[in-house]
Amino acid sequence: MKNIAVLCLLTWTFFSAAQEKVPITKIIDDLTVRWDETAITLRTYQDIHNFCAAVEDRATTVELLDQIHHWDTTLYFIVQNKYADKKDKEAEATLRDIETLETDYTTENFKHFIQEECAILKVIEDHFDQETVRAYEKEILKFEKELVKYVVSITDRIDIIDEHIHHLHLD
Repeated sequence: MKNIAVLCLLTWTFFSAAQEKVPITKIIDDLTVRWDETAITLRTYQDIHNFCAAVEDRATTVELLDQIHHWDTTLYFIVQNKYADKKDKEAEATLRDIETLETDYTTENFKHFIQEECAILKVIEDHFDQETVRAYEKEILKFEKELVKYVVSITDRIDIIDEHIHHLHLD
């Protein structure tokens, strides 16, 4: 039994030492790039049509947003602790931007928005015929404009937070 415990301790020590500590700046950078790539795939009617039809894509995007929110919350506490005594304007701006992302653009808000958009898409497609093609095109343009506005808002928040952390030199 002692041998197993020692073996487990040695294995744990080896793997702990072998793991590289990844700086939060790198994690946020990677998540930002992944979101930017995802946002590009949500810019047109056809993109959202494909997104609504692909359960796996929606799940992957929701998981990505969950990761972004997790790390932004972690970043929030790091910035708050590091700059609690100092009145650093960059830190204050970072905290404000994280608060905005964490309250206005939560994963739940995104899921609700996407459910509404997919429902609107279904209504548009169900009522499409040759006679209503012009109205259909107007609805598509309206739909795309609303979708792009929402996705761009999330993207702007994420990109701004990523910029902030490079100015704060957290790592």
